[in-house]
Amino acid sequence: MPELDVHQPGVSASVDSCLVQRCIDGDQEAWKQLVSRYQRLIYSVALRICREPETAADVMQQVFLQLYQQLEEINVSSLSSWIATVTRRRAIDYLRSTRPTEPLGDDDHSDPSDAFSRIQYRHSLEIALARLPLRGRRLIEMLYMSPEAPTYEEVAAKLDMPVSSIGPIRMRSLKKLREFLG
Repeated sequence: MPELDVHQPGVSASVDSCLVQRCIDGDQEAWKQLVSRYQRLIYSVALRICREPETAADVMQQVFLQLYQQLEEINVSSLSSWIATVTRRRAIDYLRSTRPTEPLGDDDHSDPSDAFSRIQYRHSLEIALARLPLRGRRLIEMLYMSPEAPTYEEVAAKLDMPVSSIGPIRMRSLKKLREFLG
């Protein structure tokens, strides 16, 4: 196949479409070209979020694995957007999985009024959460209160909803929570 100038308008999507179809048909050389084409994008997005080269390389492998597994389902016309979004999610999932769940500190000497304020806030938060629709409440609890920090794919499977619905439902639910707490 002759090389195309991928910087010409419209050429990039047609190159992607051709490469993806060849990959689906089992062409390993097409897969190598697809990897070569997107490895910089994936690595740079992951490195910007994770700040560690080894972690960015791990995220890149995860993204390529997901891409390979979902080649037949992806809208090729927005492949670069899909790749960037999946990379951001994978990198953020990594950060969530490595952060401590409880802040480290010496709470033995904390001010009792601070402890009371935290209890009051938690109680207000529980009341506000209870006011959310069930789907939004369960989504918020899974994303922000679950110790295992599930991925969007895991949340979608548990809540029986499309992955693409998670972001909008999360934003609406957080907005309502702010209103209830405000």
